Amino acid sequence: MTRPGIREFALLFLLALMWGSSFTFIKIGVHAYSPLVVAAGRLSVAALVLWAFAFIRKSDLPKGRRAWWSTFFVALLGNAIPFFLISYGETEIDAGLAAILMSVVPLTTVALAHFVTHDEKLSTGKALGVVLGTIGVIVLVGPETLTGLGGQLVFQLAVLIAAVCYAISSLVARNLRDQPRVGSAAVILTFAALMLAPFALFVDQPWNMGWDVDGALSILYLGIFPTGIAMFLILYLIARAGASFVVFNNYLVPAVGVMVGFLVLQEVPQPTSVIALGVILAGIAVSQIRFGRKTVRDKDVAEIECDPVAPIMTTPNGKK
Repeated sequence: MTRPGIREFALLFLLALMWGSSFTFIKIGVHAYSPLVVAAGRLSVAALVLWAFAFIRKSDLPKGRRAWWSTFFVALLGNAIPFFLISYGETEIDAGLAAILMSVVPLTTVALAHFVTHDEKLSTGKALGVVLGTIGVIVLVGPETLTGLGGQLVFQLAVLIAAVCYAISSLVARNLRDQPRVGSAAVILTFAALMLAPFALFVDQPWNMGWDVDGALSILYLGIFPTGIAMFLILYLIARAGASFVVFNNYLVPAVGVMVGFLVLQEVPQPTSVIALGVILAGIAVSQIRFGRKTVRDKDVAEIECDPVAPIMTTPNGKK
């Protein structure tokens, strides 16, 4: 592991750009095809990409029953369900708003980890981060949504539930820390594709949908870059600069998502969205501050996490 240099910072930003841009391309995809078709399509493409990487790198597959069960649940909770829910939510809400809603993933992970792990208990910084993150979500969705009167309540909740699924999957993925990473990622994406593809084929019958070039290219982009190649970049960055370096993606993805949504779809963020983004990012920042004594856990450095619109492996803190 080396000290991060210009190349590592450039790749980190590239990774954040791919993850942040995924919300915009999901929005384009669901304009042409159903949420199921978009989710199943990107997973199928990503699985092919990862199997190609696994073949080139001669990666082994997961070993042991526990590892295979973990890949199944990470596929379900970290890919199949959230990919569909995000696509469904973006049929009505802006891509930038979805990106901001998804930024609660690390904060949700921190809260859940306190109850289900023995080495990730809530600290002062983490508790303050969760509080700020919750305030940010309340500002974002608005009081009318909290009382059930918001016109986009169901669609906002779909994305927030996806965030919770990502958080849970990041904790399950801790079981894969000693498994072959590329091979495990390929298996996870294959499981996820198999979970959604039958529903997409039999329920939505995509062959009856009108062909749309923009929609098809969006699905292709989502599968190759934010879902497939992004995983490979994570593996590279973890090996070069360590898992803690990849954590900084959590500061970049929501902002990139809003920026790309504005540039590509001309989505002008509402003032409350900008305020909420600032509060949520502040919560993530505060959650990383260590108050009081410091601890160093070298054994945790090797863990990784997948993409908010495609998370697969995790760091111990559930950070990208």
